[in-house]
Amino acid sequence: MAQYRTLAHRASAQSRLGRLPQRFLTGLVLGMILAIAIGTLMPLMAQTPPPVAPSTPTETESPQEVPPGSPAPVPQPAPPVIPTDIADHWASSCLRSLALDRVLPLDAAAQFSPDEPATWDAIAPMMVRAFPATAMAYAGASPLERALGITTPVNPLFSYPGTYFTPDRPLARAEVLTALAAKRSLPYVARATDLLKATFADGAQVPLYGREGVAAALQAGAIVRSPQERGSARLSPNQVITRGEVAALLCQTHEDEAVRRTISPDWVTQPTAPAAQLIPGSELRGVWLTNIDSTVLFSKANLREGIDRLKSLNFNTVYPVVWNGGYTLYPSAVGERLLGEKKRLFPGDSPSFEAQQGDRDMLQEVIDLAHAENIAVIPWFEFGFMAPADYALRQQRPEWFTQRLDGSQEIQQGAETFTWMNPFHPQVQQLLLLMIDEVLQTYPVEGIQMDDHLGMPVDMGYDPYTVQLYRSEHGGATPPEDPDDREWVRWRAQKITEFMGKVRALVDQRRPGAIVSVSPNPYPFSYVRYLQDWPEWERLGYVDELVIQIYRNDVDRFVWELNKPTTEVARRRVPTAIGLLSGLRGRPTDAALLAEQLEATRDRAYTGVSYFFYETLWVPGQESREDRLRQFLNHFALNALRPKRSR
Repeated sequence: MAQYRTLAHRASAQSRLGRLPQRFLTGLVLGMILAIAIGTLMPLMAQTPPPVAPSTPTETESPQEVPPGSPAPVPQPAPPVIPTDIADHWASSCLRSLALDRVLPLDAAAQFSPDEPATWDAIAPMMVRAFPATAMAYAGASPLERALGITTPVNPLFSYPGTYFTPDRPLARAEVLTALAAKRSLPYVARATDLLKATFADGAQVPLYGREGVAAALQAGAIVRSPQERGSARLSPNQVITRGEVAALLCQTHEDEAVRRTISPDWVTQPTAPAAQLIPGSELRGVWLTNIDSTVLFSKANLREGIDRLKSLNFNTVYPVVWNGGYTLYPSAVGERLLGEKKRLFPGDSPSFEAQQGDRDMLQEVIDLAHAENIAVIPWFEFGFMAPADYALRQQRPEWFTQRLDGSQEIQQGAETFTWMNPFHPQVQQLLLLMIDEVLQTYPVEGIQMDDHLGMPVDMGYDPYTVQLYRSEHGGATPPEDPDDREWVRWRAQKITEFMGKVRALVDQRRPGAIVSVSPNPYPFSYVRYLQDWPEWERLGYVDELVIQIYRNDVDRFVWELNKPTTEVARRRVPTAIGLLSGLRGRPTDAALLAEQLEATRDRAYTGVSYFFYETLWVPGQESREDRLRQFLNHFALNALRPKRSR
């Protein structure tokens, strides 16, 4: 330090004398200080450090010490293992690529066994690793769907039998293709059955549970077959599939183009476009005639024009509304006595309009015009137990109406407000039965139809009458406060089923052979939201015809609804048709979508379709009016007999 002070003093003196430039003197002083410091440290640096015990690095550690207090190093994964038993496989490049991505499950000897049968306990992890899920499996997913991380029930595995999911069972080719289609969210195919039959000689052998998945995989170019099979016209859908074959499917549908290139285009099965779809000789072709957003019922001239148009397109059934807005649309002695009005054709209170109608009988006109063209007439009791919120009967007979737990009664549907009559009240039931009986006695119709309003919203049923009825059957206990309580739902649904039995008995008594048609929402929505257990109605023999409303704006969800197990069961016993939404006011359905839905319905051998509703048949979507009409002319080019009741 003394030496440092002497040097600093000399530098300062020289600076004061100004003999050297300041920058030179500063550099000189710093250099001398550095030299002194190095000279002091050199003896220390020359000493030998004590020996350190060598460390043994592991697969995931680096051979370096971690200073105390420092963060632990991030473990590095072991390098991927390439199994040696894939080298001679026909898809070895694909298998190597998946091995590098750690997709292949390896045994204790680091082998893949590509020629061994595929099982779910090996295949499900492969699919999850190849296509990681972005969300949790949906609520209610089956064990297989959970294993694959399927996020929506709208997938081809929805109809895969749960009993088939055995983790160690060898899998058929159709099973894996269906799982792959579900995992990759491949779009449904409208003409799935026709596509499979056109492409494969054994396409008809694809099991029902696999029809949608195999067709989706085929259409998407996802089916890979070995070089030895590629010339075959057979799919062999029920043949056991190997682990190597499954790996090839994963490569073909992989998001990485480099992985997809490991599959030769020659190994990929190309779909064969099916021929033009055959027009059935027996098919329900119906349309609902409404008084909402439509004027077809408002004059005989309009009806004549409408029936003529439908006849030109070979329609064979009309469902004219006869019970809407709380009033009958035909002259009714029952309505005059119990509702205060003989008929109300306009959807709302319009005395001037009704005065212009005079004594006109709309329903009789429909029957005369339609029967002259061999078109069946099935009056449609659209409102069921629903009623408008401003219904006069609500003030006159409040005990006829049900309510929620909080006492509220109004139900908002779009811009309109409704309420609900109590389906369990004997006088309400009698009102509907009297109207049905009146129609059957007065008019030569083929039957009657109920729809999704012959039920009750699940949050209703807390009116005094229903509460007392429940107490009388449950030892004095009051209904659960939770409207979705399972037993509470079942009890109310059973009461509505019992009423449907009364409808059946009345029709059989008044006109044996007449059709009881029901147009419900798909199950289980109809049950959990409106207490309408129509599969039970069908099982008990109360229904002769089902027209299930599948109003969907995409093919995927539409076809998924077609494959519901309850629908499959019902169609084996009664003619089952599908309700199509041809449009709403200001919301026309595109002709292309309607065409796909009709083709999908025919492809799956349903007994026909009915369109909601007449007016929107002619309103174009993205197509021209002429193209829309041409579509109907093509699809219904030939006459078709109305399906006969099966029991």
